[in-house]
Amino acid sequence: MSHSQNYRRFPAALLLFSTTVLLAQNPGPKIDDRNFSGSWILKVEKSELNTLPQKPDALVKIDQKDAMIHWFQLGREPARETWTYRIDGTSFRHKDGDTSLNSQAKWEGSALLINTIVTTPRDSFTVADRWKLSRDGNRLTIVRHVSRGSSDAESTLVYERDGFVPPATLVARAEAKPAAKPEEISPAAPSAPQDYVVQTGTHLPLRLLNSVSTKHSNPGDRIYLQTIYPISAQGRIVIPAGSYVTGSLTEVKRAGRVKGKSELYLRFDSLTLPNGTTRDFRARISGMDDNGKGSLDRSEEGKVQGESGKGSDAKTVATTTAAGAGIGAMAGSAAGHLGMGAGIGAAAGALGGLAGVLMTRGPDAVLDKGSTVEMVLDRDLTFTHEELANHRDR
Repeated sequence: MSHSQNYRRFPAALLLFSTTVLLAQNPGPKIDDRNFSGSWILKVEKSELNTLPQKPDALVKIDQKDAMIHWFQLGREPARETWTYRIDGTSFRHKDGDTSLNSQAKWEGSALLINTIVTTPRDSFTVADRWKLSRDGNRLTIVRHVSRGSSDAESTLVYERDGFVPPATLVARAEAKPAAKPEEISPAAPSAPQDYVVQTGTHLPLRLLNSVSTKHSNPGDRIYLQTIYPISAQGRIVIPAGSYVTGSLTEVKRAGRVKGKSELYLRFDSLTLPNGTTRDFRARISGMDDNGKGSLDRSEEGKVQGESGKGSDAKTVATTTAAGAGIGAMAGSAAGHLGMGAGIGAAAGALGGLAGVLMTRGPDAVLDKGSTVEMVLDRDLTFTHEELANHRDR
């Protein structure tokens, strides 16, 4: 490009810079970053559509009022309401055809966190959403995490407000207008305070506050833990010892009567700092202490497995066989048939031992209160300076 062409493009670029600075100093009416009402268009090219239980709605309308959010699927007449949520922290149940949905929502700053248990005639799964508006209120980003037993998938849906003009279009329009005078350009606003990021893959040692086992626990039961070692980022403690972690059991399997081991599937759901700041995630167990009642199966994420019962089964059969032989020998001796009595008694004892094995399940997988486990983060946890301002390091 020649120097003359560069010179002709300079006024447009100067105008764009000037307009950006003026808008930053005079942003207009404040955007309500907790109101998602409006019509929205799915931007497939900006989204990450991984394995989802169903195709996301391409054109939607969100109606938010009176602590309720109604999600309508557009593109058909009449519009079809497919999701409904309460946003005051209470749970809400509704049905969409033969599908039952049980949702609970809460706020994390300006982000809305929604957990929904979806039950269909064929199966059930959990959908965890995080809704967040952009600063200008024209982009809605939904991070959607779907859990089916031990299987997890995360997707990102990006919606833009119907009628929103992308920045690239604004640049093209600015290049067609006269340039602003240099004296109209004001200095940029100072940068925001530093954020603190605990990175993906960070390991957090935890202590269990309640016990869980395949004998007494059920899928969906909550587990409660505390961090036992402080975690630092950017030169300061961000997650102190004593922070609370909550989780849940996604699957519980007891051992069979003949074969198989007991299994617990654990998932960690949220972290709460001592000052009340909370972050949600979907993290898995990465290590545990050896309490003799279970071990971590690294072939499947989140799986704690009980011991095998084969050794105790063999011991039971051997013990009852020996006892039967002794009783048979005494009975045979009294009747004058010592050898025959011992053989019959041994066979009876073996059968009795085998019957006992068939009536008994294998050992349960147990995580006792006070056990230590290790959690590995599946995403970055970002905390603002304000969120840590009243946070005392421990």
